[in-house]
Amino acid sequence: MAAQPYPDVASHLRDELRRAWLRVEYQIRLGWTKVPAAQPSGEEPVTPTDIGRLFAIARGESATGDEAGAAIVLEQYLAAHREVEARIAATIAARRPSPLVDLLRLFELTPRQWATLMYALLPEADPNLVAAYRYLARDPACRGLDGRLLAQLVYDTPESRSLMSRDLSPSSPLVRYALVELSSAESLMYRRIRPASRLVHLLDGTALALDPDLLEVAELRAGKVSGVFPAVTAERATSALHSSEVVLCLQGQRGLGKKLLLQQAAAHQDKHLLCIDGRRLQQLTISAQHAMIRALVRELRLLDAIPAFVDIDDAVNLEAERDELPAWFGELLDEWGGPVAITINRERMPRIHQRPIVHLTLEVPGLDTRTQMWRQVVPSLTAAEADSLSGRFAIPGGIIVAAAQSATAQRMPDAGPPDGEELARAVAGQLHQRISRLGKKLPTPFDIDDLVVDDDTKGALLEITAAASQRRKIRQDFKLRGAQGISVLFSGHPGVGKTMSGTVLARRLGLDIYEIDLSQVVSKWLGETEKNLSDVFDAAEPGHVVLLFNEADSLFGKRTSDVKSSNDRYANLETNYLLQRLERFGGLAILTTNLTGAIDQAFKRRFTYDVYFSFPSPDMRAELWRRTLPERTRAATIDFDAISDSYELSGGFIKVACERAAYVAGAAGTEIDDALLRTTIERMYRERGKVSTAGRLE
Repeated sequence: MAAQPYPDVASHLRDELRRAWLRVEYQIRLGWTKVPAAQPSGEEPVTPTDIGRLFAIARGESATGDEAGAAIVLEQYLAAHREVEARIAATIAARRPSPLVDLLRLFELTPRQWATLMYALLPEADPNLVAAYRYLARDPACRGLDGRLLAQLVYDTPESRSLMSRDLSPSSPLVRYALVELSSAESLMYRRIRPASRLVHLLDGTALALDPDLLEVAELRAGKVSGVFPAVTAERATSALHSSEVVLCLQGQRGLGKKLLLQQAAAHQDKHLLCIDGRRLQQLTISAQHAMIRALVRELRLLDAIPAFVDIDDAVNLEAERDELPAWFGELLDEWGGPVAITINRERMPRIHQRPIVHLTLEVPGLDTRTQMWRQVVPSLTAAEADSLSGRFAIPGGIIVAAAQSATAQRMPDAGPPDGEELARAVAGQLHQRISRLGKKLPTPFDIDDLVVDDDTKGALLEITAAASQRRKIRQDFKLRGAQGISVLFSGHPGVGKTMSGTVLARRLGLDIYEIDLSQVVSKWLGETEKNLSDVFDAAEPGHVVLLFNEADSLFGKRTSDVKSSNDRYANLETNYLLQRLERFGGLAILTTNLTGAIDQAFKRRFTYDVYFSFPSPDMRAELWRRTLPERTRAATIDFDAISDSYELSGGFIKVACERAAYVAGAAGTEIDDALLRTTIERMYRERGKVSTAGRLE
């Protein structure tokens, strides 16, 4: 009668245990013929009858003692061995899924390697087997399989003994794929051979899932999912994941659905997607990385998955002259011969030399697609609300989903779905998380009428407001090409209202404004400044915020043609990147500088608007004094026109002078009068090294 495939893991496990017990029993009984009643030293005497009782229990017989000899047990073992091997072969031939048989098949284990794995793993299913191991090894400290036992149970002939060290070497699939772990010991005979904890989960026959020990660095995605992607992009991604000769690279800002597209492409082959966090992997020690790579390759085989290194540019070596992928990426490709994918958030591509690249770029979905996404994610939205949201926020599907979930979570359970305004606030909140690390949100209490600037400057600000609010529609109507963003340079003396004007623009556009913290952006590590700026622009790309770079001459300064060091070379590279990124930015970016001559001319050509804030005239200064010092807080004797003629102060210094005078008057219980203001101003001149009050205070 032909051998039958194993119907389930329980029946296979039962046969493997029977085979193992018979083998151990034979070795022990064989030992009795040489040294009767052998027992571990230091323990209570163990008689052949005692250990025979364990063997009888393992065979499912009544424990009658040592009634079977070694020869009889050997015959039983060989018969069990032939039966198990035949049923394993039948299971493989029938292509019937079986967790244990899949180990043998997927990792191409030899019979002795399979036996080694089973003798290491089976005590996890039957702890009594450890007692038999201890008796066979004559060692009361024995807690499982080691080299001594393996030499008796598997490599028991002079010919096979030489294979033992090879089958436990790093090149063996047992170690290479982290199926077993070897303890440290000088002699191979005393090294403990433990099964990977992950394999213990296979013994209960439950659905195969990702090893819990890998959950911090990997995520398993399975099944078909819906997503809106260009047909050509989806087709090329699917085709690339059919090939084992290339690396599929998906590039684009966060939230565009890169992992979703990879999951779709993998599902087309009925495969899972194993998303690996390269940044977390990079944080491990070198030895831990090696172990993790072996475990990941094991999971890829067990789960029939395709590896995808997510945001791998976060793990790029920043100190290298060129962006090199970490060594563990090449190590995985050496061990894994199947398809592989990576995702990149930033614009700069790391250097990949292990395989040819299939490079695909994902863009923010168009207006109509975004409207469709909003209606899919929040079906309760009206067409007008969905159109409004898609027009206000040029955001990818990932942020749409996250914003909808956040807005829903903030409502009472019985309050129904969120409306358009709640979703808009949720979008701003999602994008705030991405930009707040590198920028500070500024308040926007002022409007255009609060500015004291000349007519040309006010006219330029009104023009910028109109352009920024209608740019998408106007560019579509006039068929204008290129990015839809607007870049503005504000230059002029300190304190003339550049930052305040930026907040006014944001208020009139109904947007938040973020002042980018250059101390957080600029880094001493090569390439880190570029990454930080990429994060800033990507977060602001949808146009939901205004970016404000104060004192931008320190960041957007002139490039040097006299390159004398690597610092000069990398400074030029960063400047070139900023030129390109600013030109492609789709939102409103404002750069301010006190030193207009320090800005690279190539930058100036890329600004849509170059607004110069002139130093306030006497009439403007008088108006600034009146607005800064409200009438209810001052004495009637103040002559603002005379003070404006006497002292050339910018709006910033006027504000400081008013505050200082208020502190003095408040402490003395008096009003702010003309004399107090003049005394305060003259003190400010002296503090800044001015011998007289003539000229501008800078």
